[in-house]
Amino acid sequence: MTSPTATKKILVIMSSDSELPLQNGKTHATGFYLNEFGVPAHRLVQAGHTLEIATPRGNRPPLDAGSDSKDYFKDEAEYTQIKKFVDETLSGEIVPLADAVTNLDAFDAVFLPGGHAPMIELMHNHDLGHALRHFHERSLPTALICHAPVALLSAQPAAGEYQRALEAGETPDAKDFAYSGYRATVFSTPEEKDAESGFDAPMLYYPADALAAAGMTVQNGDKWTSNVVRDRELITGQNPMSDEAFVEEFLKALGETPAKG
Repeated sequence: MTSPTATKKILVIMSSDSELPLQNGKTHATGFYLNEFGVPAHRLVQAGHTLEIATPRGNRPPLDAGSDSKDYFKDEAEYTQIKKFVDETLSGEIVPLADAVTNLDAFDAVFLPGGHAPMIELMHNHDLGHALRHFHERSLPTALICHAPVALLSAQPAAGEYQRALEAGETPDAKDFAYSGYRATVFSTPEEKDAESGFDAPMLYYPADALAAAGMTVQNGDKWTSNVVRDRELITGQNPMSDEAFVEEFLKALGETPAKG
């Protein structure tokens, strides 16, 4: 058996974009959430694992400015520590996603942080869909938090058509979706309605509806409380408050799978 402390290589996939389309042609400035990337990534590195970060354009992923606050952390010391870790980590090499997916056998797991950004381009990204199917077919840990579970929708042949239908207010049709029948959590509609109260226009669609329409069973808890759902290799966290429980479940899953090589 493989020791839970064996070093694993984790592919971290983040959005290149920062402008979420809304109704009435409006947009909302977004990016990744500081704690949703930083807290799990820091814990993974502390546990001896290595990260490779990829974005579709190979650029440094934009930070959602609204997440740059100690309010999402246990205290100011943790906020300072994680912010420094994130800045140092993202100042290193960022790999174009198309390059990362040419050697998926090198990775033991995949992790997608949240923020609204995954709703922009990741959920129809062909390379991401290829990567997710790779980890799915091998039952390797696949961890997504907050809004990131919507990016699971890339794991279907017509992901672009599915997203366009959602954004047009039509009923989407998922075909050959890798995660149909899986249980998951995602940023809830009550949480989204709270968040969009500060936007210039309503959302085009809600993440929970998007996953449910594709055949997933969405299991959300009370708004703004920690909630993590694991179904087979898939680990999902509902919101920023889920970061600690989410990474605990992720670390447990990593300990259950043998390391490459």
